[in-house]
Order: sequence, then C-alpha cells, then structure tokens
Amino acid sequence: MKNNEESTALTPPDISFDEIERVGNAPAATRVVGDWLLTFAVESTGLPTRLPSAPWRSERHGMDWQLRHTLPTDGWRGMPLAQVETPRWAAWLGGELYGTPDANESVKAFLDGRNVTLNGHFLLLAHEKRTGEWHVWTNRHATLHAYLATDGRRTALGTYMPAVAAATGRATLDWEGLTSFFGFGFFAADRTHLVGVRILRPATHYRFDGRGRLLSEERYWRWRHAPDMARSYDETVDEFAALFSTVMTDLMADGRVALPISGGLDSRSTVAAVAAGSPTIERLWAYSYGYGDDSVETRLAGAVAGARGLSFDRFIIGPYLFARLPHIVAALEGFQDVTQARQAAVAGEIDSHADYLIAAHWGDVFLDDIGVDATHVPSGGPAELALMKFRKLGSRWLLEQLCRPRLAADPHDLLQGVVGDELERAGAADDADFRIKMLKTEQWSARWTTTSLRAFQAAAFPRLPFYDARLVDFFCTVPTAFVGGRRLQIDYLKRYAPDLAGVPWQATGRDLFRDQGDTLADVALRAVRKARRVASRQPVIERNWEVQFAGAPGREGLAQWLLRPGLSLHEFVSPRAVAELLEMFARDPHKDKRAYTVSMLLTFSAWLELLESGRARA
Repeated sequence: MKNNEESTALTPPDISFDEIERVGNAPAATRVVGDWLLTFAVESTGLPTRLPSAPWRSERHGMDWQLRHTLPTDGWRGMPLAQVETPRWAAWLGGELYGTPDANESVKAFLDGRNVTLNGHFLLLAHEKRTGEWHVWTNRHATLHAYLATDGRRTALGTYMPAVAAATGRATLDWEGLTSFFGFGFFAADRTHLVGVRILRPATHYRFDGRGRLLSEERYWRWRHAPDMARSYDETVDEFAALFSTVMTDLMADGRVALPISGGLDSRSTVAAVAAGSPTIERLWAYSYGYGDDSVETRLAGAVAGARGLSFDRFIIGPYLFARLPHIVAALEGFQDVTQARQAAVAGEIDSHADYLIAAHWGDVFLDDIGVDATHVPSGGPAELALMKFRKLGSRWLLEQLCRPRLAADPHDLLQGVVGDELERAGAADDADFRIKMLKTEQWSARWTTTSLRAFQAAAFPRLPFYDARLVDFFCTVPTAFVGGRRLQIDYLKRYAPDLAGVPWQATGRDLFRDQGDTLADVALRAVRKARRVASRQPVIERNWEVQFAGAPGREGLAQWLLRPGLSLHEFVSPRAVAELLEMFARDPHKDKRAYTVSMLLTFSAWLELLESGRARA
C-alpha cells in the first residue's frame, strides 16, 4: 500500500512513464490514470473514452502496437498505475497489491518466476522485450475488469469496453450474452453486449504474440474446499478475527479512507477492525445513506460509527438517476442495472472526503451459507439449483420481447446451458453449498458485484477486504456449518466488538446478543411502527427504483429514455409494447417484478444511446 501523497500525485500529461521519478516508498513510476488501452494494428484515432474530458494519450508504441491511457477527471478517478522495469520486462500494475511491503519487488519476483503470489485488486500487463510477447494477469476474482476483442487482424485490450470494441470494429449485438444479462441481471461466462468482445476471466494468464494474436489462456488458481476438521469452532472464530484484523490494518494503512456503513454485518465488521482512539481514525470518514429522515439504515449506521468515534455523515437519497445517467452509464458501461448503484448519488461527497474506500462486498457470501440442502437437490442437479438461484423474476418480458426473436434456441435452454458449463468450469467440491458458492463467486461476483465497484471508482479507489486472497484461502478451510446463518460473523462481533454487537442488526431488528427470536415486545414494536406508517399514509421506501421512478420526474425520465421517438431501443422492441409495459408498471410496480423489467430495459436503452459502441447492429 502507498501513502496518500504518493498514490494521488498526477504526472504532467506530456511526461511518459520512462521519465517519472520514483516517489517516496511507492513502486517506481506510480501515478493515477483513468483507463488504459493496448491495440495492435489499429490506426484509428478518435476512439471513445469514458468521459469526453479525458482523451486517449499515447504512452508507448512499437511497430505493430500502441499503449494508450487517459487521465483521471471529475466523475472518474481511475486507478493507481505503477510501471515496473527489469532487463527482461516492461510491466504495468493497475490497481493495488495487498499484503506486501514493496509492490514493485513483488511484481519483479513474480515476472522472474519466483514463488510469489500476487494478491489484491489489480491487473498486471507486461511486455517481454526479447520475444515481443504481451501478457496479462487478472487477479484471483477479476475485481478489476479488462476486455479483449479481435477481428482477426486488429486486436484491442483495455479497461474500457467501448474503446476495445471500437478499435476492432465490433458492433454486432451478442444476443446470447444479452439473454444472460436480462435473465440473470449480469452477463454470464465471459460475454458482453457485443459479438467478439469478451471480458477477461478471473485468475487467468493471457499471452499474446507481438501482433496481438492470443497464444494461450491459462488458469493459474483453482478452488479447493478443504475444511479443517481438526480446528474447533472457537479456534476458527479466533483465527478469522486475527486474519481479518491483519487484512483491515493493511487496507487502512494509508490515505484518506471512506467507510460506508449500513445496517448489516459486513460493514460493521470493517468498523470492528478500527480500535477506538486509534490514530487511524483521523484519516477515516464514515457515511451511510437511506431513503428518508426516519431511515433505519442510517440510524443504525450512526450508532456503529459513534461506538468507535468515527467522523460520520448521513445522506438521504433523493431523485438523481436521470440527471446523472450519462456518468452512471460511463462508469458501469451498461453491465449492471443503473438503479443498483445508489452510491452514485453521493459520489461528490466521497470524492471530497476520500482517496480510497473500503468496499465490504461479498462478505455476506463467504460468511454465510448459500442455502443448499444436499438432501433435496432438484432432479437437474446442481446446475438446475444454480439456475433457480440466478434466474431473475421479472426477466420473462425481456426474454420474450427482446431475445427470443433473435435466438436460434429457447432462452431458458440457453440459460440452463451456460450455467451448466460455468458450474463445470468452476470445479468440483464435496460440499454442495460451497460448490454453488464457487460458481456464484466466479460469475455473479465477477460479472455483477464487482461492476458496482466502478460506481465507487468514479470518486475513490476501492479496497476490498473480503476478496483478499488471505481471507479467501481461510474461507476455503471453514466448514459450511460454521458460517451458516452468519454464525461465525455474529460470534466474531460478539466476542471482539461487543459494543458493535449491541447495535441492532437491521435484518432482525435485534442486537446480536438476542439470537433467541422475536419476543412479544419485538412483535408489539413492529405492530406500532406499522400502525404509524398506515396512519401517516407514507409508504416505506426500501428500494432505489422507488425513489428514482416516482412522481412526475420519474415518469418523464422513463419516457425520455424508453419512449422518445428515434431511440435505438425501438429497433428491437416496439414503442407500443414498451408503453404497455410502463402502463402496467404504473398500475402495480411490484407485480411480476416489473421494476426489474423496467430498470433493465432502461439500462439497455441508455447503453445503446450513450456509449459509442452502442451504435450496434442487431
């Protein structure tokens, strides 16, 4: 990790990596860039960028290739990028490594073939000088995304998908990929919106020749679930506590760090790693957001922050989506329902308070069971079980109206097939629950959860404790029974952070010391609160779409992006069908999960209109 001054200092745009001096203890030639793009046999200029204020700049070039980057700008803070030079290699580390005192030396050792594992939120790009070959390594869980496209002559590789597609002339919609997007809420396998444009997979080493031809694609890490049955439950809790403290200490070691807090357990666990009175607190800023002054989430978050003396702000999420939609689509690149990234509403606040942000994503997966009953697996086996968990209610209209007319196969069969293929690819495990967890991490996490990190990245660079390889290796040794029902996490908080365990958990309304179920007082309190809501005639708002689509501004925004004459969307579904959907949504938005249908249709339409690669062919 690097101190704040080192990681955020920008090099003047007319200075190349070769001319940047080492700053402090940071890896050589470290700075912040917006995106990077490597192209082969691409002569085109004017390639699309994430934001118009940050054009592509030539970084290095050879006879057949060119490396470009953009600078960070308002609305996109990008990533740290360090150059590492050895006699054999020129390498670029995008993102951050965890658990190493010297990222530069770790990368050198890794490239030299020494027994070094790179751990963190990163992408590694390397050019072998003697052979002219190019190499890319994704991190274990592909938390920092990059894309690959080729047309047989031109090849492009980079962190912004529209530029990768445009550089290779890829503009044909991939309806098999879009079927998974509408059916699951994320693109399955390595597919994207466009034929021939793929995302780089987790834990994979890609090797290219000097002309950009893919020579090999090799997985370098595989799942291995091996529960340590000799370790007692109490010992497991203690081991998790010690390891989690080490990871969190590493991630909070430098810079101004934001701590998002909710009413759940994962963000609370990150706060538990902050000792009351620690000097680290001076660099931390905690915040939470809800949908009203009476938000339970912000009230509980404030209590958690207050228990450790953290600076804390609470925000009320109001209508913001349509005013900021271009920036949101630029960050998410059309890979996630635009209503899901509510952090976009407070991006300006994050930007002004922090350089880094602790994103506690995926803790609720590793520290819980998936809910698989090994004695009642459906007739279709684990693949059918996974399909049931992945398939989104509300997807039927999208699949029938948009996908079925453009597919040779039945959409359901296609979804079932891709889940089966990806389950086999993820590997086997004796524990049926953990096997689905492996698949969910390989697909749901890599394709949906980590997309939302870019909404943070628009303001501050995320740091990811629950994707740290040290913790994942530990979770692979924990029996599912130990984490089921959040048991281990609850006991960790009760044992190591009793002050935080005493704050009610939003999911139950009870503190963690009261795990015996509802008392008569709990039932009575809920009844009183419900009566007050009924009397006030104020609905309880629990979802972002309820705010963004409400009232005249919401209706006008939906009409602009779904019904406006001339929209590209109408090449694929008739305006009349869309109007009928919106009428049904207005009458009863909760029926048939119509909010999902409308949100995903909005996301697709905005992608078609706003991203350069969206000038797509059916």
